[in-house]
Amino acid sequence: ILNRLRREHAAGPAGQWMGVDMDSAGVSDAYQNFVWEPLSIKLNAIAAATEAACLILSIDETITAEQPGQQGGGMPRGPPRRGRGRGRF
Repeated sequence: ILNRLRREHAAGPAGQWMGVDMDSAGVSDAYQNFVWEPLSIKLNAIAAATEAACLILSIDETITAEQPGQQGGGMPRGPPRRGRGRGRF
C-alpha cells in the first residue's frame, strides 16, 4: 500500500490528495472521500506540546534553583560514595 501511495504522490499534482483508505485497504483520493485534516487540530497539537515543554522546563528550573541560605545546587555535598550496588568483599 505504501509503495502505491508513494507512486501516486510522485505522479504530480493530481496525486497530492491521495491517502490510505482503511475501508478498502488501498489508496484513494482523500479529498473526494471528505477526509480533511483541519489546521485547527494541528495548531492545537503544537500549542499543547509547547505548553507541556514549558511546564517541564519550569519544573526543572524550580528543582535546580538555589535555595536561600544554601550554596550550590540542590544536591547535598559530602564524601564520595560508591554506587548502590553490592559492596566489595
